[in-house]
Amino acid sequence: MSVHYEESGRDNDSTIIFVHGAGGNAATWIMQLRGLARNHHVIALELNGHGNTPDRSQPNIMTSYLDDIDEIVTKFARPILAGHSMGGALTQLYALSNPDKLRGIILIGTGARLKVAPIIFDMLENNFDAYIEVVGSFMFNEHTNPELIESSKDEVKKCPARIIRRDFELCNNFDIMNEVSKIALQTLILVGSNDIMTPVKYSEYLHSKIPNSCIKRIDSAGHIVMLEQSSQVNNIINAWMKSLP
Repeated sequence: MSVHYEESGRDNDSTIIFVHGAGGNAATWIMQLRGLARNHHVIALELNGHGNTPDRSQPNIMTSYLDDIDEIVTKFARPILAGHSMGGALTQLYALSNPDKLRGIILIGTGARLKVAPIIFDMLENNFDAYIEVVGSFMFNEHTNPELIESSKDEVKKCPARIIRRDFELCNNFDIMNEVSKIALQTLILVGSNDIMTPVKYSEYLHSKIPNSCIKRIDSAGHIVMLEQSSQVNNIINAWMKSLP
């Protein structure tokens, strides 16, 4: 098994491993790879079937993705694991099963349950171009730079529709609302104030249930907060990392 990842920073610094969302790749974290490298060792992995990691087409997709994460986590000494949307779901699952391997977690634009509107599956099955337009319309704050939106849409186009569909099936089946309180790791929760896909209330629920958590709401940002307001996100992560025991 070989999981591709991009990295920046010095490998003797504290390590943060970032996990992308549905249909994503390492480019999701381009601004973190650039902006956090001065103080941290930054890893942006690509789950199988995404980016440069070959698809393994295993029957249990959730298990295969968690195996991908474990392959990278075990390369480093108790890293921070960070995930966006679907990646946040996987981060929570990994934290529940492997708390001793992590120093803490960062949850970005995610929830303890991630139900997906049926129309998303319909578009992925019958009209991929319509899905790409939804990415531009609903995943960003209305004042986001159009060039950023277009470049993000171009990245999504690189992922086959069948892979994105299975990602959303994973999200649709994900529900740990009765288990999330068992996460004992230090947890940073980030959410865009205008996130339509995973509204602020999702993050507030996580904060109410995870004992050692703090939450930061970021204005003028939607679901792709780590690109829309990258400086704020990076500053918050840097400050939180300094506060860890």
